[in-house]
Amino acid sequence: MAKRHGGEKRGNSYARRARKLWMLATWGDGEKCPCVFCGISLSFETVEADRIIPGGTYRRENVQPACRPCNLSKSDNPNWAPTLALAI
Repeated sequence: MAKRHGGEKRGNSYARRARKLWMLATWGDGEKCPCVFCGISLSFETVEADRIIPGGTYRRENVQPACRPCNLSKSDNPNWAPTLALAI
């Protein structure tokens, strides 16, 4: 089975759920929040934790909400910027 980026740093399912709920409450209204890159509205099902310092921890001070397309496009590139197509 292929390993996911972040591996064991992502934590167990309880930690991932708590992180998603924290991002929705901190960056939004508790149910929705915007992707920090393109601004699309994210829900619990669609929000992903983007690490501000690539390869760093998933601690609250190092994560921000992102949509899947932006998170996959950014990968571990700290200089990545959303393309016009993603920002619309």
